[in-house]
Amino acid sequence: MALVVLLGCWALLDGWQTLKSANWLLALHVGGLGFGIGTILLMIGQKLSDPVTPAIAAAMMPIFGAMLEIAFDGRKLRPLLVLGILLALVGGYLATGVKLSDSTFGLGALFCLIAVMLFAWATRANTKNFADLSPVGQTTVGIAGAFVLCVVALIISLSLNLGETAIGEYDGFHISLIVYVAIFSISIAQGLWIWGVGGLGILVASFHMNAVPFYVMVTVVITLGGEWNWWQAAGAAFVACGVILAQLASRRNWTSDQANQLVATDVHQFKD
Repeated sequence: MALVVLLGCWALLDGWQTLKSANWLLALHVGGLGFGIGTILLMIGQKLSDPVTPAIAAAMMPIFGAMLEIAFDGRKLRPLLVLGILLALVGGYLATGVKLSDSTFGLGALFCLIAVMLFAWATRANTKNFADLSPVGQTTVGIAGAFVLCVVALIISLSLNLGETAIGEYDGFHISLIVYVAIFSISIAQGLWIWGVGGLGILVASFHMNAVPFYVMVTVVITLGGEWNWWQAAGAAFVACGVILAQLASRRNWTSDQANQLVATDVHQFKD
């Protein structure tokens, strides 16, 4: 359902010709491996562990984002950046309200960590490999790859009777929930995420992911009259400080590289 919505929006905004010329084979690789297998591993990891372990694994995304940008984008691991990552990690744990003692570190935790790694990799690959597409197009090709992979996995599971394929309730209420999730939680939310990563980079964007529990808490307080949680607010403050430090480190990194390039250019001109 989310894929149908995204395809329609993409065709309406950019035209059918753009859809036809997209690299769908690469989309299957990036979306299927990163978002498809990543989602399946996260579901399995949740089942094999507990509700706390996936939250702890998700809060480690800034580490994986930093590893990706260091490995592929030439980012330098400066003290400000390290401090920013640490603040984001601490803020993420405070915002989720989890306790490390409540988690189970086993095979389920490993699956959750691999899922977060794949999600971070696919997000970066989606924005880099499809830079010629609009954010809606980038989101669509990623979801399309995930859709194909998940359908194949479902068919294999049904054929081999592997279990975990039972369909739950499908009355009007549950169908409305599926529609809500498809349109808002997948189509719109994933589109905004890809758009944000395209402008900020996977590292800084992943910092904001750690503040999501705080955003949810604020929404519940405003709309449903929920209770304000100062620990989650403190966690969001830590994440915000981490974002500021990471962006300062990025600015200094860019300024230093630009200065080195200017010096090298002046030296060559002097030799000439």
